[in-house]
Amino acid sequence: MVAGYHLTADRPDPLPAASAEAPQSAEADESWADQHPLFAFPPPAVEQRREPGPHPPYVPEPLPPMSRPGLPVLLGVVGIAYAVLLVVAATFGLRFPTWAGWLAVGSFLTGFGILLTQLPRQRPPDAGDGAVL
Repeated sequence: MVAGYHLTADRPDPLPAASAEAPQSAEADESWADQHPLFAFPPPAVEQRREPGPHPPYVPEPLPPMSRPGLPVLLGVVGIAYAVLLVVAATFGLRFPTWAGWLAVGSFLTGFGILLTQLPRQRPPDAGDGAVL
């Protein structure tokens, strides 16, 4: 972005030569910094022309209602939720039998596999490549 800045930027005015009778002061450094393009404030932005009259604010369309998830999706979410709840409870010191731990591992893997199988195989043709401005 700034690789060619030195090629296109206006060159600052050369510093006045310091004479022997005028010692260097802090004011000379300040004036140099004020005139340098890297330290100067940018010019005020030019306001874009608009058509006369009030402009209504943009109001997007309401989103369509979400469809109800099917039974496989619900089973996958329940399996992962059970595993997460068991891990959180064990983190706080609750003790569970060994079979409950193995059931949590199995339910997590099964739920994850179910949710992966429910993903669409291909994207819809009208899906874009990302955000559109």
